[in-house]
Amino acid sequence: MEVNSVLDSLGLTRAAEPSTAPTGGLDRNTFLRLFITQLKNQNPLNPQANEEFVAQLAQFTSLEQAEETTSLLGQLLVQGEQRARLETVGLIGREIEAVGNTVELDDAGTASFVFDLLAEAKNTNLAISDLQGNVVQTMTLGPLAAGRHEVQWDGLTVQGTQAEPGVYQFAVLGVNAEGLGVGTSTFLRESVRSAVWENGQAQVLLGSGRSLTTSEVLTVF
Repeated sequence: MEVNSVLDSLGLTRAAEPSTAPTGGLDRNTFLRLFITQLKNQNPLNPQANEEFVAQLAQFTSLEQAEETTSLLGQLLVQGEQRARLETVGLIGREIEAVGNTVELDDAGTASFVFDLLAEAKNTNLAISDLQGNVVQTMTLGPLAAGRHEVQWDGLTVQGTQAEPGVYQFAVLGVNAEGLGVGTSTFLRESVRSAVWENGQAQVLLGSGRSLTTSEVLTVF
């Protein structure tokens, strides 16, 4: 069997030898050159069995598919990273909720405290302080059922003056009928001031100075 007829049956031509330089790995061009060289140098009186041709062609196909899959995965990773960056930047200026104990008093002089009581409380008190720990206001909430609660603050201080807009912290103390403390979970509500991307992970920075990963954000308002 002539070499040219074998090449024609495989859809190959001797003139179409690739010029790409080897890169050290067995890419498709290198494989094709080796395959054509093998055809040129095989013994016409003892040609390779069809099964061997099929096996080598299957190897070439697998190699090409692997290269395409790797390229596609790389594109998806880049697209995913770009999407995550855009979503993080889109949080700037938005109010978020996450586990914490800080709230932001807005320019209108209002803020919301959100917390969960793990059991019914006979009496509940809430204390508000600035970020230095100075008490700004206290609130007596009375008996509350177990579950989530949201309490509004009008921004008034203990002295009856209007507190400055900014970030404040709060603590909730609930006691049951026996005078024992009730478990409480508190949630922060702050605006996102900026966003950063460090070590492949998106983070948002809040007015209180705290940074959160996007996975820690529970709600966006």
